[in-house]
Amino acid sequence: MLIAIFILGVCLVLISAYGYRLSSKSAADYMMAGRSIGAFVLFFYVYFAISSTWSFYGFPGTVYNSGPGFLIFFAFFPHAFLYIFLGPRLWAAGKMYGLFSPVQYLGERYESKTLQVMLALCMFAFLFPYLGIQSIGVGVGLAAATGVPFWVGAVYMSVLMILIVVIGGTRAVAWVNVLLGTVFSVCFIGFIFWVASNAGISSLSEAAAKATEMRPGQLSVPGPLGMWDPKNLIGLAIAGATVFAWPHVIMGTMQAKSVDVMRKMTYGMLGFSLIFCGVAWVWGAIITPLLVPGLEGTAADAVVQLAISSYLPAWASALTVLAVVAAALSTSATQLMVAGIFASRDIVHAGKNSVKDSQLISWTRIGMVVAVAGSLLLAIGRPAELGLMLSNIASPGFAQWLPALLGGIFWARGTKSGAAVGTLAGVVLLIVGNFFYKPLLMGFHPIVVPLVINMILYVTVSLVTTPVSESTRKKFFTDIDEWLLKTRAEERSEEIKATAAHLGN
Repeated sequence: MLIAIFILGVCLVLISAYGYRLSSKSAADYMMAGRSIGAFVLFFYVYFAISSTWSFYGFPGTVYNSGPGFLIFFAFFPHAFLYIFLGPRLWAAGKMYGLFSPVQYLGERYESKTLQVMLALCMFAFLFPYLGIQSIGVGVGLAAATGVPFWVGAVYMSVLMILIVVIGGTRAVAWVNVLLGTVFSVCFIGFIFWVASNAGISSLSEAAAKATEMRPGQLSVPGPLGMWDPKNLIGLAIAGATVFAWPHVIMGTMQAKSVDVMRKMTYGMLGFSLIFCGVAWVWGAIITPLLVPGLEGTAADAVVQLAISSYLPAWASALTVLAVVAAALSTSATQLMVAGIFASRDIVHAGKNSVKDSQLISWTRIGMVVAVAGSLLLAIGRPAELGLMLSNIASPGFAQWLPALLGGIFWARGTKSGAAVGTLAGVVLLIVGNFFYKPLLMGFHPIVVPLVINMILYVTVSLVTTPVSESTRKKFFTDIDEWLLKTRAEERSEEIKATAAHLGN
């Protein structure tokens, strides 16, 4: 197994090197894939930036521990909102003004270099726990399957993801995600049927009844631990609904080839999300409680791996670890690229209109190394189980730029002061309430109170402070609206011509 995992790593590094060799070596190509990712690749690039080791281990493990209430995190399919409403405007701004990130968009929209740096630092910091999840997942999987120390998998994962991204850039990462996402899907979806068959589970309803009998509350809310009370469910729903604000998800809008590409990709994501959530729920709520009972806390993160290792051949267990490595890499590679872009374009070179490509690429790589180092330290410390590291730490952190983001795109009256005060207050409340003084959160999920206060302050402060100049409002509202209308008209014209030519043939 260890040999196979090493070979996989070597192959992926070689693919990344080959991808970089074929690229134009420009900053736009290295950081944005030339703004030319098509629907098929964009689907894998974005969806498997979300489906990570957390998906294979953390999601079923959290359901195993706390019951099906956790599913509300996925109830709203926010990708559709992102790629239909927000995405076209960010994409247009990137094309029209040569912008590299949504943070850069907000810096220019609010006329504030300081705000741009602040938002980039916040998003950069909250990427650490999500990146740490990937190293933790590989460490957990290797430890459960082979018995090697946890840190071996964590270090392997950290080294491999930095090599792939530093060498290859966004274009290589996008194509690597196609391969890795396929491996992940085949194992995660396919092995559940094989495990159930080998374990003699022929009826899900009978298995569900046995799971409930073994552990009362396993298939109900608030769950066997009583975790999912109304306050926590409301917060978890909000955390799930704000997934579109995750920086590595929203970045895809500025790398797509066209608005039509984003629209097509959305349909695929909606369908696959339904399948994925159903499979993850069956793993965590029914199959593993029957086959691997008695795990608690972070030990449940390995429950899927333990079930596969117990009921399938050794090679299937090895392939599962490879699938987890694939899931981790598909996510972390995308996140690392985004972290690097934030470091170079939005922190080091914030507010500079002209920067050499070589400088942008160099600082992007430095930002990646810093992000990997921080996430590895977090992984070794491992402060919580995988599912909760995402839903209670990373996701609420990403949500804190949401008022500034939505206001920056849709509300011309929003100001830099409102964005800065709201975001800063939300981040401070989240950190203090999560780690130092929980009464600040008033018993709600960590996302609720910080985000509500953030939104109130953003609107209130914006209304009493000076708005941006008329030229900036025209640039980011009127001009973008007109350009999108023109672009869509041209796309429709091309579609009509293509249809006419097809009918003529």
